[in-house]
Amino acid sequence: MKVLSIKILFINCLFLFVLFLTNSCNTTFRKEINSSFEKTKRIDILAYIDRNQWDEEDNPNYLKLNYIKNCKLEINKKYLKNRMTLNEYQTIVLKERLSKCEIENWGAKCYNPRHALLFYDKNDKIYGYIEMCFDCNGSKSSENFKAFSGCALGLKETLKEFGITYFNEDK
Repeated sequence: MKVLSIKILFINCLFLFVLFLTNSCNTTFRKEINSSFEKTKRIDILAYIDRNQWDEEDNPNYLKLNYIKNCKLEINKKYLKNRMTLNEYQTIVLKERLSKCEIENWGAKCYNPRHALLFYDKNDKIYGYIEMCFDCNGSKSSENFKAFSGCALGLKETLKEFGITYFNEDK
């Protein structure tokens, strides 16, 4: 009888420990998102032609995101398919959906990004970004958004909801 009680006590303690760890990680994750969004005054969504199809002078190093220079967007308009600024409601929805991360960044080799989230500060400067390839579930981000850049891969339907219409229909 004592052995059974000890086993039950052990299982209960183990369960509580796992619950604590899960909740603790989730709380830390939410704090990171909250911190990032507190600095954010505006979020833009870009949809553009796959960067490997850009002219070389506009994209000399395909693997490096180079359309953000000196904290400003510098992209040739001929590549843009959609660009929108989120309203307050959409920003809240985006934050909530990023907080409920269910997709991990796979880091596949194809990486043909066509979408990006740009985060602007109060001085209207880009202080963070997340670029996404929905085909291979790959993403790249600025250092300050690495913790949840993979979460952005679950936002394809959200982007459609917001009004983004380009998802490589030109294939």
